[in-house]
Amino acid sequence: MQNAHRCLFPRGCVLIFVSAWWLAPLHATEPPAQSSLAQRELEKRRAAIEEAQELLTKGDQAYQAGRYADAVAAFSGAREMLPNSPLTAELRNAATQRFAQASVAQASALSRNGDLAAAKTAVAAVLKPDIAPADAASLAMSAQLDDAIRSNPALTKEHSGAVDAVRKLLYTAEGSYNLGQFDAAKKHYQDVLRLDPTNTAARRGMEHVASAISSHQKSATDQTRAEMLNQVAASWETTVPAPSLDGAALEPGLPAASASTFVPVANKLDRIILPSVILDGVSLQDAIDLLRLRAGELDTTEVDPARRGVNFNIDLGDESSDTGKQIRAIRFNLRLANVPLSKVLSYINGQTRTIYTTDDFAVTIRPRDAESKEMFTRSYRVPPDFLTSMSASGAAATKSDDPFSAKPAKGLLAERRGAVEVLHEQGIEFPQGASATFNPANATLTVIHTAANHDIISQLVDAVAKTEPVMICVRVTMISLKETRLKELGFDWLLSPTGIGASGGIPGTQAINISGGTQGTGSSLGDIRLPAGQFERDPLTAGNRSGDEAIYKDSIDGFIENSNKVTLDTITPPRAPGIFGLTKVLSSSSVQMLMRGLNQKKGVEIMTSAATVTRSGQAASVRSVREMIYPTEYEPPQLPQASNNNTNVGSKPAAMIVTPSHPTTFKKRDLGMTLEVTPTADDAKNYVEVTLNPSLVDFDGFVNYGSPIFGPPDTNLLNNLNPLASRTILTDNRILMPVFSTHKAATSLSVADGATIVIGGMLQDRVQTVEDHTPLLGELPVVGRLFQSKANQPSTTAVVMLVNVQLVDPTGKPFNKH
Repeated sequence: MQNAHRCLFPRGCVLIFVSAWWLAPLHATEPPAQSSLAQRELEKRRAAIEEAQELLTKGDQAYQAGRYADAVAAFSGAREMLPNSPLTAELRNAATQRFAQASVAQASALSRNGDLAAAKTAVAAVLKPDIAPADAASLAMSAQLDDAIRSNPALTKEHSGAVDAVRKLLYTAEGSYNLGQFDAAKKHYQDVLRLDPTNTAARRGMEHVASAISSHQKSATDQTRAEMLNQVAASWETTVPAPSLDGAALEPGLPAASASTFVPVANKLDRIILPSVILDGVSLQDAIDLLRLRAGELDTTEVDPARRGVNFNIDLGDESSDTGKQIRAIRFNLRLANVPLSKVLSYINGQTRTIYTTDDFAVTIRPRDAESKEMFTRSYRVPPDFLTSMSASGAAATKSDDPFSAKPAKGLLAERRGAVEVLHEQGIEFPQGASATFNPANATLTVIHTAANHDIISQLVDAVAKTEPVMICVRVTMISLKETRLKELGFDWLLSPTGIGASGGIPGTQAINISGGTQGTGSSLGDIRLPAGQFERDPLTAGNRSGDEAIYKDSIDGFIENSNKVTLDTITPPRAPGIFGLTKVLSSSSVQMLMRGLNQKKGVEIMTSAATVTRSGQAASVRSVREMIYPTEYEPPQLPQASNNNTNVGSKPAAMIVTPSHPTTFKKRDLGMTLEVTPTADDAKNYVEVTLNPSLVDFDGFVNYGSPIFGPPDTNLLNNLNPLASRTILTDNRILMPVFSTHKAATSLSVADGATIVIGGMLQDRVQTVEDHTPLLGELPVVGRLFQSKANQPSTTAVVMLVNVQLVDPTGKPFNKH
């Protein structure tokens, strides 16, 4: 912080000033010439003293404000103005003291800013022999400047300026950061690093900016993710059918209801009906003025009053031309009733030997013989696709009406047409000297032609330029739904042998044993736990199907599901899981019941959507696929040729090494969504002709066409009474082949803008029902349900393809909702 010193004006200055003021009366007795000279000298000295006093005051103010250079200049000037005389000595000493004090302060400031040379110069100016060579403060400052410890010799003025600039940029960057202007803050921190590449504060500031931007981007990620999930959820929403519209509401060729209400002048001329026209001895100008007034009164085509009426422009050339004078001098009479404005203009043209042309905003009237053969050059700014759009319209206009005419042969490359050919198709002739060129680099059409043809070309260019570009967004959504429900409830019974009539019966008779039956061709009930000491299962309900036996997985999905399971021939398909069981143990027998049941629901919902945006008439495709490489050919397994001749009882088979089947040939298949589309919008931008080729390929799984390879059975009869059951699997020998589901469509249709239609689908409903019961027991009323097994599995599959077509402008907004 700079020290502010207040300089006080010495008291003796007032006395000196007063003494100098009264010097004139002391010499009043001198001669008149000397008196006049002395008076002028006194006035001069008085003015110098007054000016010195003003400089001292300004110097004090500059010193107080910290402007030491200005203070030094003011004090030095005051000291120079004061004469070195006894009368001004005290005031001169005060000025010298102030000069020394300000010079020391200036030298200190310059030293801090790295300008040591200027600081030494400022101190040296004080230590001059004729000023203040013994000033203590100046000597101390001079010693400090020469001391390398107290004054850094490496400090330069440029470095000090860079430090100040860095400090200001850091404050500015911090302010921008606090205002949320992260890009501006980052730019200021980068400016700091350009001045000071090792500035830590700038790097920390950039870290804070990057952290703030990262936090915003995380929020933006969450917001975008939420919106995209919302779009996925909204894709399941069914479209509400459009309300019934009048047949003419979307009739091809008519403007849409939401189209612009702009009415061209040519339409107004045909729609405005004049009830009566009475013109007697009027000129062309008077007649046009009357039509302009009446058109504004009778225009019912515009809703806005400011746009009603018709603009007329009379172009008769130079006022000095003979043709213009003749037309202005013509007077004519006209009486009509209930005629369109266009017919009135035609009659007026016939009377005045003129013609009229129109554009979208005005009617221009010219002399009939105004057409000149003189050619001049004019350039037009046109859209980049000017030739393409004009060629399409010209090709449509020149299409042959003979359906049996031979079609010209076309090459593989598209025909390129120049500006002359395109304009010639629009009816513009190009005689000798006329030409037209199109520069695609700056989209400029340069034409050399007559004035009349330039008017036609101008209208063509305006019509093409005013055609707002439109793109077509085609979105194809495929929805696949699959639902499976399984309900099963059944009972299994086991009854071990039970004697009836063993005691208390007829003398001389034996007890009758009642037990369950055998498994036979039914399924095993091996999952029912037997009481202690019982080894045989005597089932009553072995013939009732349950689990996989009841609901057959005979579809390809079931085949795929079971392809990964390797089961031995002795293992039967599992029954449904048991819910709870009951066991009653008698003296030498038992009765067991196990309730089995299932209630399962499974649903698979898949929605795939592909969208593309293209221009009208241009083909587009979008592919969202993953490549899958799968085997198509396998080498057969290789088995060892050596045979095991060891037939001794109790011996174990030797170990065998088997090479399973392995793939040798592979193929690639694209999985996912592929969409090829060619949309074409009609002229009114209401309907779109769409040619679609959507395709959805999905991988369902692998089917195992191989079978396990077993080793030889164990012949050790002492350890295993069933050698076939002792076989071991040497290799699974899987031969896997993929199964793909393909949904595709190829169609051409017309879709209204913004509409969604269904172009294809599939609905499949499959129901399996099982109702098994044990004979006799299952037919009993009420109790018979305990000897029945019932299962029901309905499976429904639905696939729907939806197409949504919407016209959009180059900004992506709906075209017909402007």
